[in-house]
Amino acid sequence: MVVAGATGVVGRTLLPLLRKRGHHVTALVRRADGVDEAAEADDVAVADLLDPSGLRRALRRASPDVVIDQTSGFGGRDRDEGLRRTAELRERGAKNLVAAAVSVGARRIIGQSMAAAYRPHGEEVLDEDSPLWTDAPGCWGAVVRGLAAMEEALLTCPDIEGVALRYGALYGPGTHYAPGGAIHTRVRGSGLPLVSDGVGLTSFTHVDDAAGAVLEMLTAGEPGAYNVVDNEPAESAEWLPAYARMVGGPAPVSLTMDQARAQLDWLTVHQLTEQRGATNFRLRETIGWRPTWPSWREGFAAMLNLWPG
Repeated sequence: MVVAGATGVVGRTLLPLLRKRGHHVTALVRRADGVDEAAEADDVAVADLLDPSGLRRALRRASPDVVIDQTSGFGGRDRDEGLRRTAELRERGAKNLVAAAVSVGARRIIGQSMAAAYRPHGEEVLDEDSPLWTDAPGCWGAVVRGLAAMEEALLTCPDIEGVALRYGALYGPGTHYAPGGAIHTRVRGSGLPLVSDGVGLTSFTHVDDAAGAVLEMLTAGEPGAYNVVDNEPAESAEWLPAYARMVGGPAPVSLTMDQARAQLDWLTVHQLTEQRGATNFRLRETIGWRPTWPSWREGFAAMLNLWPG
């Protein structure tokens, strides 16, 4: 099989698990300097998802039965650039990858999507039938439209089984929530406030659980979209103070809605005040999947080495 994005936070966790199960794995990396980072793979191919001909050549040499896409544009610290790159990868790159996978006779393709892309409405957690927020403002709208285009390419192609895994906010080694990551640094510096009357919900996903869901979906489950999230969507007023205590940061300051809109960017305000969580019911009932970390509370503690002993 081929894993695109093999050096990302999910890909690095996934590669050794695939090999442990006896799969022959080709890691697809964008640059030659990423070859050493894919040491857990059997083979490494260099190709850019935005280069259709090079991508087809790489997949032709690998001849995969399953293609897994774990690419992301969030490798750096510039969030806006990460959003732009992710939108492009999802809209153009995913279509190229589907076409290349079909051309080499792959049976199934598994793509990475986001549970945070749902249009916010009501107060309940959302399932996979809820609409994506394709007319959201600014860079976030571009990302969601890219995700929608990716899912359409995956789920409507008659020549391959397409699966879209909608992860929650990824945490674990190498993520923004790990020591030294962007969220960790921001919270330690009192840079991520609470917003009074904000009821934004976040669904979290440990990278172990994201990788575990990919493993299960290699052979199980019908084609379609699945939320891969933990069991406990959390309001910002719940998870943010708890996380701040765990990382040894100050208690988050509290802003009014007007203050938040004046001091924070639109996307942060949206996440803290109106974003909705997601339910993992479909994945649990369809293939019996259970998260290793059913709550972000225990998952954060494990990530930060806070377990006694």
